[in-house]
Amino acid sequence: MTKPQAGDTHYFAYGSNLHMRQMQERCEDSVPMMRVKLKNYQLLFDGVATIVPAPGKTVWGALYRVSSEDIRHLDIYEGYPRLYRKETVWLEDDQGEQHRAFVYLLNREGQQPPQETYYLTIRAGYQHWKLPLEPLEDALDRSYGMDS
Repeated sequence: MTKPQAGDTHYFAYGSNLHMRQMQERCEDSVPMMRVKLKNYQLLFDGVATIVPAPGKTVWGALYRVSSEDIRHLDIYEGYPRLYRKETVWLEDDQGEQHRAFVYLLNREGQQPPQETYYLTIRAGYQHWKLPLEPLEDALDRSYGMDS
């Protein structure tokens, strides 16, 4: 991972911004592009969603094209830079093509269950994008201290 570069206009959503209606309301210019995966990372809940390095694991999500105004709105929503930081990642689509995007990562690392409505919003996004539910359910189980 690297620091985001000026002009990065692709955003990797792995949490509540997978919910397309919510994302469209938050970022009016955003264009949903495709489902993608980030290898060697794992989804985690610390009250909110984040991702952490984890060899052999995969985080599923969606790639959006966003405007500078969308990024400003995302920064506010994500509490950047206080709560989340931004980094650049390389993602893989279903055809094996690579895509560069920025992503938000939580500035702390712990495990705490999310609120039910937040989790259900993410789950709805997973279902819309046809993402495998197992990594999401595993992250929820781990947040409750259950090994999966």
